[in-house]
Amino acid sequence: MKKGFTLAEVLITLGIIGIVAAMTIPTLLQKNYERQTVVKLRQTQSILTQAIRMTEEEYGDIENWGIKTKDVNSIKKAADNLKHFLKIAIDCGTNDVKGHCVPANGYRTFAGGIDSVSKGYRTSPYYYKMSLLNGTSIWFVAPDPKTYGAILWFYVDTNGKSLPNTIGKDLFLFSYYNKSLYPEGGPNSPYVRECSMNISWGCAYYVLHNNNMNYLRKIK
Repeated sequence: MKKGFTLAEVLITLGIIGIVAAMTIPTLLQKNYERQTVVKLRQTQSILTQAIRMTEEEYGDIENWGIKTKDVNSIKKAADNLKHFLKIAIDCGTNDVKGHCVPANGYRTFAGGIDSVSKGYRTSPYYYKMSLLNGTSIWFVAPDPKTYGAILWFYVDTNGKSLPNTIGKDLFLFSYYNKSLYPEGGPNSPYVRECSMNISWGCAYYVLHNNNMNYLRKIK
């Protein structure tokens, strides 16, 4: 006499498989997302570093470009110089009205709130925005060098305008000063920032230095 599984046994087995899958799949998806983010951030750092180097070989040091804080013409000039050495998918310029490069609703913080300044990135004339062929969006602005030490800030959204649109999860910050591009949060950052619940602008250094995003499970 052949023995088989009863319907109850099959249903119990399927139920157990479903429970295990529900517990493990989100974790696997999150780990995969983090790995992709690390790769994309490192790749984009390399792209920007090479573009800056080649641009300076062609147009001289950035320090001598006459870049000024809250000056539309100088940020456009910087963009015109850099664009020759970047592989651009969409040039959103200084006013991303159609929202091709920057999400309209701004970026969230780790605490879940909306960063008030980021809501203005899309339309602010002081931020030059573009989407690269590798799927990232970047934009740059001239901060006040007396306060922040940098000549340019480069914002990198590793998956464009797609979710999660959260500072420290897919949006990271680099500073250009002293003839180099530095990820924020490192010991050489010109302006001290943290990778914490309240201040997540300093996570770029953590990601690139540790090659992971484990801080997402440590931040309180």
